[in-house]
Amino acid sequence: MDKKVIIELFRYEKNGTTCCRCSESTDLVRKVVNEFQAENPYIHVELKEISLNEDSIDKSNTVRINGKDIMDILEKKQRVLTKCPSCSDLIGKETNCNSYVYKGKIYDSLPEEMLREALYLKVFGSYTFDSSER
Repeated sequence: MDKKVIIELFRYEKNGTTCCRCSESTDLVRKVVNEFQAENPYIHVELKEISLNEDSIDKSNTVRINGKDIMDILEKKQRVLTKCPSCSDLIGKETNCNSYVYKGKIYDSLPEEMLREALYLKVFGSYTFDSSER
């Protein structure tokens, strides 16, 4: 049985440039998607990179899997906005952007294990991580 997974990555862009934290999250999402696809060739993964304008910056640095925010998949209802100097430089005023809360810590960019956990939970219903595999 073939499955399809749609991963949406939302990031603020201005003139084709994004902030440092969104750039790091983008690179990570691409890496994890490629690895997941190689590990699970019977599952088609579609990555949609969605550029946001300044009016939607509060959605920047957000990832959804099959329409559900990874924070909701992991049952982490807490949303944290932190100062983003990189976006502030792009916009020209102080700006707060989405950060990730994972295992009791706040991260400006998406943690790899967090994305893997959300992806495996959404697709397979469970997740086990063996750090020796990576």
